[in-house]
Amino acid sequence: MYINRRQLLTLASLGTVAYGNVRAQTLSARDRLFFPPGSIIRTLREDLPPSNLLGGATLFHEHLSARFSPTSTRFRDDVNIMIEETRAAARSGIACIVDAGHPDIMRSLGALTRITRESGMPIVASGGFYVQRTYPPHIAARSVEEIANDLVHEAMAQRLGAFGEIGQEAGHMTPDEQKVFKAIAQAHLRTGLPIYTHNPYIGRRAAPPVPLDVALRQLDLFETAGVDPQHLALGHVCCLDDPKATVAIALASRGAFVGFDRVTLNGIIPDEARVVMAMELIDAGHADHLLLSSDFAVEDALTMNGGPGLAQTATVFAPMLLAAGVPEDTIQQILVDNPRRFLAFVPISN
Repeated sequence: MYINRRQLLTLASLGTVAYGNVRAQTLSARDRLFFPPGSIIRTLREDLPPSNLLGGATLFHEHLSARFSPTSTRFRDDVNIMIEETRAAARSGIACIVDAGHPDIMRSLGALTRITRESGMPIVASGGFYVQRTYPPHIAARSVEEIANDLVHEAMAQRLGAFGEIGQEAGHMTPDEQKVFKAIAQAHLRTGLPIYTHNPYIGRRAAPPVPLDVALRQLDLFETAGVDPQHLALGHVCCLDDPKATVAIALASRGAFVGFDRVTLNGIIPDEARVVMAMELIDAGHADHLLLSSDFAVEDALTMNGGPGLAQTATVFAPMLLAAGVPEDTIQQILVDNPRRFLAFVPISN
């Protein structure tokens, strides 16, 4: 199901067109969102006040530059393609994109810099490490503190705006993965940067099944290390075969953001099932803890190939929520407000 630009702007943009009393009330409520003094969202080009991203949806987990193995060649290697795709997303009402890459999955910071400069799209770059199989050899020999020191230095030197996607490869963390998670926690406490994770949920395809509580155990680890859940997004929860959204509700009840960040990737869990889970989470009173993104990965989705492009979270999945009965102002909250609240932080001097 696709919607046109005007319909998308109704869902995902503020301040462009007036939509009567409901829109006025929504804007008024949005103006009253509280951000601590000094809060910023750090993009590659500048530090933005959260209010600067009122004009459209922010996608908190996409891939504009990455290779997940040294031998893979993908459309994301072509910077010119990604510039055009990012421009198309901007035309569809997307206000900001978080790139979920870092050096161990061969993210190019130079490519991201070109994309943001030539497309005009604010891009948040991320830091950290992905999963055990992608770690550089030195991780095994270094301490938590040494890894954290490197992460803090890179974050400051490279204008990173988040740590993510930080993951585990299977149902139980390896010792090195535990070490990385603890180092990420330390780096967060020293910088204030938000954290988003990768969970190995792959729907009904998993054999043996991935334990449902993997994301909850990630949250346990971070909380034990002193991280406030409001700065955490637990990822890929939309790839759980969990119709009652028990894990999503448990995470949100503890104050963490819940990542439905593989929407439109129907080969893992169909979007119709994700809508059911999202509705359970919303009906439980946790619309303010839901984050949406598509983990952009499929060549057929490119606009140059006739697909919905990087904006598919807002142009494909959001209309499904609307059709299921989610109010427009709630969808606005999920697409516009929640990612601003997640990404905003008060920088900590080191």
